Amino acid sequence: MMETEQTAGIPAIDQSIGHLEQLYQTVTGREAPPPETPYAPIPAEKDPAQHVEKQLDRLLQLLGQTEFDRRPKPAWAPPVSVWESDTDVLVSVDLPGVTREQVEIVAHGRLLTITGERTAPGGQEFRLRTLESPIGAFRRAILLPSTSRVIEPKAEMRQGVLELRFPKEPGQDTTPRPIRVH
Repeated sequence: MMETEQTAGIPAIDQSIGHLEQLYQTVTGREAPPPETPYAPIPAEKDPAQHVEKQLDRLLQLLGQTEFDRRPKPAWAPPVSVWESDTDVLVSVDLPGVTREQVEIVAHGRLLTITGERTAPGGQEFRLRTLESPIGAFRRAILLPSTSRVIEPKAEMRQGVLELRFPKEPGQDTTPRPIRVH
């Protein structure tokens, strides 16, 4: 692939950030707000997928603040764990107090979006005194590993934990291998 003068020497991440800022400006008609922290490459000790997920959540939050979006804003994001075996990817989402009817799951390519709402227990006769578990709308976006398929995942809600199991493509070698530096 030939580099243009404009992209020569610019790392791919900087180009991606520029594209996302242009997307934000196109959708909202406003300049993208400055990041909370200065840009830095993903530190080696951090999980790149988790870092990208956090940045994607930030972008979705920013896009959710537009006048065009009439959906309720998420009040919280449930904790997520992603596990991987030789044959499957397992996503566990902690959702105590949430029923399966209160959860919506959308898979679009490798992006998995989980939205829903946890309602307050009790009813009108109770007044809130202390709240340590969040209530209200929630949203979580997860970037799945490239080895997983989003065709017919299995989804189960058990004891307040949503489990999504995605089969991996057969024959893909996912074992780590050393790369020699010349």
